[in-house]
Amino acid sequence: MDIAVKKIELIDWLIRVKDEKLIQRIEALREDSARENNEARMPKTMDELEIKLKLSRQDIEAGCVHSQKEVEDFFKAKFVA
Repeated sequence: MDIAVKKIELIDWLIRVKDEKLIQRIEALREDSARENNEARMPKTMDELEIKLKLSRQDIEAGCVHSQKEVEDFFKAKFVA
């Protein structure tokens, strides 16, 4: 089954959930997932940090950067329609 179909089915099911405790458990799962994703992106050692810094400097030197305004415009266009 396609992941998009699974998401729609979950949304449809979630709309009908009336159990407050179940909703709280789902919210906790979502928060844990977001925290895990954030932690996975963070460097764990000084070597990992140095590699990320080196890659960032290379991006800057190559011109692979965006201004704050460009980023704001992108998200406004994507999420505020």
